[in-house]
Amino acid sequence: MNLNIFHNIRNQSNGLLIITLLLSLRISLQAQWSHVWNVADRDLGVSLTLDPYHSYSNVFFQFDKNQEVYIWQANELKLYGNILRKSWIPSHGLAEFTFYPTTATSAWIESNYKKLFDRFTVYRDFNLIESTSGGYQEPWSGSLFFGQLAAFLTLNDEEELVVAASGAGGLVLTGGLYQIFDNCLVRSNWYRVEWKLKGEGREANFFYDWDLKVGFRNYGLSAVSNTVMLAINRCWMNRQHCSWQLGQNSTTEFEIQVPASLSARGVSRLKLIYGKAVPFRRWLIGLKLGITYDYRRAYDSLSKSFSSNQIESWGFILQPFGMW
Repeated sequence: MNLNIFHNIRNQSNGLLIITLLLSLRISLQAQWSHVWNVADRDLGVSLTLDPYHSYSNVFFQFDKNQEVYIWQANELKLYGNILRKSWIPSHGLAEFTFYPTTATSAWIESNYKKLFDRFTVYRDFNLIESTSGGYQEPWSGSLFFGQLAAFLTLNDEEELVVAASGAGGLVLTGGLYQIFDNCLVRSNWYRVEWKLKGEGREANFFYDWDLKVGFRNYGLSAVSNTVMLAINRCWMNRQHCSWQLGQNSTTEFEIQVPASLSARGVSRLKLIYGKAVPFRRWLIGLKLGITYDYRRAYDSLSKSFSSNQIESWGFILQPFGMW
């Protein structure tokens, strides 16, 4: 990569160059690869997804070779409700490693190039570099999933049997060795236990997915309260349809965490994101806007310690994205 790019970044007084760079990375570097083998009449597969915001690689194995066939229904709640009821008996296992490049980079820049980072602060807590990080709480994580993976079949216009959608439901165990507080990396052994329900559908020009998670997060730190969490994500995209209705060609993310202790009250963390996209040739190009709210002890990067009192803090999310 041309070193002049980094030179220009150092001399910019606004975040337009970084936003443009992130958008070009999002469109040009997003890549997916997967492969499935058949071992003893069971599926064994691997996949890799590279993305500037959310990259991950996983390996999955099918436990039950007599997997049930699902037929697509118009009622999605009923459809995925069947997976939820059957996910108590796992048919698949999956191991995944997840990395959040922009989140890790934002924390690294603030830790090592504080003066450069501060030059992108527009107003109080609104920093353009931090706002593009996506609001994740860790730079990377490892996960184990045990549950149901299902493909939903339907007939296309040529009366051929095709996969209309896919779904997953089951237990997810996630953990890591670092967390991010006030955009600083903090060494800590944390873990999260969730029950997850996810659905996804894709056609030639249409894509949608939704993700529901309910669980418990142990921060592994005496200064930070453990929490019970609920997260809901939704995405609905059509490359051939330009609509300004809120629910179409849009993506939404909602997460709330409340203290697990009965003696504590209030909301520990809240995250709200809304994104809108417009068709551009064969792509969809959009922008996500959002906020994060935390009520906990502040972390000081100089003393590498948490404050004695809990305070309210706000973060802002400005995240360009592209899909095809």
